[in-house]
Amino acid sequence: MFRLPTHLETFVPPPTEQVPQTRPWRGTLVLSNPSSPPASSHTVIYCAAAETEGDNQVQTWPPQFVIQILNHRPMLPQFQAWVKANAVPMCMFMPDRLADRDAHKRNIASFELLAKTLHDNQFVAVAPWNSSDRTSGGGLILYPTVTSTALLVGAIFLQNGFPDFLGVNPRSHVLPVPRAQSYSPSGSSATPNIATSQRHGRGGGGYAG
Repeated sequence: MFRLPTHLETFVPPPTEQVPQTRPWRGTLVLSNPSSPPASSHTVIYCAAAETEGDNQVQTWPPQFVIQILNHRPMLPQFQAWVKANAVPMCMFMPDRLADRDAHKRNIASFELLAKTLHDNQFVAVAPWNSSDRTSGGGLILYPTVTSTALLVGAIFLQNGFPDFLGVNPRSHVLPVPRAQSYSPSGSSATPNIATSQRHGRGGGGYAG
């Protein structure tokens, strides 16, 4: 049986204090575009999300979120200031790996276009829970990172509603979930590597594409 050297044992918490790793959420973000014709009014993006701060309770999340960009005015700076002043669980979204190469490229392009749109216009996007029996909170607020269009930050509202200044009633934003074209993820269930981006999760501003 392997045993750590005595001088390293103090760095490893006892079994009763060790926290098991949370499996990342894997599902889809459905981007609603009400101004487009019905045939092209939705973009489906396959994503993975891993928690960075707080208890995200990803095991209670639905497999699909319908998201809507709040494009009536730029609210990213105000929301970032609110996040810094309020302790809310946080996570990081990234494109999931798809087995089909062409579908994988299109999925990445759709994700990066969403992130770039949010960044360039200083917008945020809302993703209500779409199911009142899962949790009583508002849902997710998505916004861009300071580093890359390949990541989106998620602020999670498990029990509380969205901040009033956003002007959002989550129940009025619950949209019917469309039938998505089916693609198979690559099969990797490893937790996404977000260690280098966690420190940027609450920031904003420019990014390196």
